Amino acid sequence: MEVPKVFGYIGLATSVLLFTRLLKAVYIYIRPSSLSRYCKEGDESWAFVTGASDGIGQGFAEELCARGFNVFLHGRNADKLRRIQESLRKEYPTRQTKIIIYDASQIDASIDDIASQVGETTRLTVLINNVGGMGSMMPCPYVNLQDYTFKDMQTILTVNSTFSAHITRVLLPLLLKNQPGLILNISSTTKFGIPWLAPYVATKAFAIGFGDALSAEMRADKRDIEVMGVIVGSVQSASNPATPSLFTPTSRAMASATLDRVGCGELSVFGHWAHRLQGVALDVFSQKMFQDIATTQVRKLKLEQEKLK
Repeated sequence: MEVPKVFGYIGLATSVLLFTRLLKAVYIYIRPSSLSRYCKEGDESWAFVTGASDGIGQGFAEELCARGFNVFLHGRNADKLRRIQESLRKEYPTRQTKIIIYDASQIDASIDDIASQVGETTRLTVLINNVGGMGSMMPCPYVNLQDYTFKDMQTILTVNSTFSAHITRVLLPLLLKNQPGLILNISSTTKFGIPWLAPYVATKAFAIGFGDALSAEMRADKRDIEVMGVIVGSVQSASNPATPSLFTPTSRAMASATLDRVGCGELSVFGHWAHRLQGVALDVFSQKMFQDIATTQVRKLKLEQEKLK
């Protein structure tokens, strides 16, 4: 075979591969959601949202009620949760909500009691592992690893990973009983490696790895439980009071976009299409180059936060 023809075939195959990947990426964001699969008409289907007292968690609670679910609102601040509960009652009078108070930073064996609070007769079909953050490190969350105190580092690890793993363990029997079921593990673009946030970044990578393994386990055991990791970029919230923009959606818009990805067939996915556009950088540049670009931005934020101390 002539050399020019070989390169021609290679070019054609590469073009087909890239076009196929592009079509797949676009399809993920235009296909209809399969969320309704977990909310049977005539049944009282329930979703459990961790960290529902504000931000994306509150957005999930609002969107799930709008889409026919009753919702367990988890958090540690009873007053905040009651205000959200009252707001949901007014906006969605036919939906039910229940409050679950548990401090994700102070877990022990009592977390097992949450299963009884949900109840054996409740048709729980959705778990959204959303709780997380760096609240304990404010006003400046950007810290060199060696400068973390034991308490601060342990709190970050517990809130962002240990709690999610345990609440999944506790509620999984109920999801299995009521299958098909859905588990969404909320991660972050920081999982690709951002300086001065090492413990937090590790927990976001944990969310994806934990979900990947659990998904494989469910398929191996022939369980009808969909497990999907959700990669989230910049979102307007109480902890990030930015002006909403193309690449910084509101918390509710982020929650809505995430629920629209349900059933896409991916183990992990950028929840919002705009964040996927930003993620194209990872398809073009090496991870180290991506980290170097991100470091420039994070350094500016770090200096700004340090001035507020």
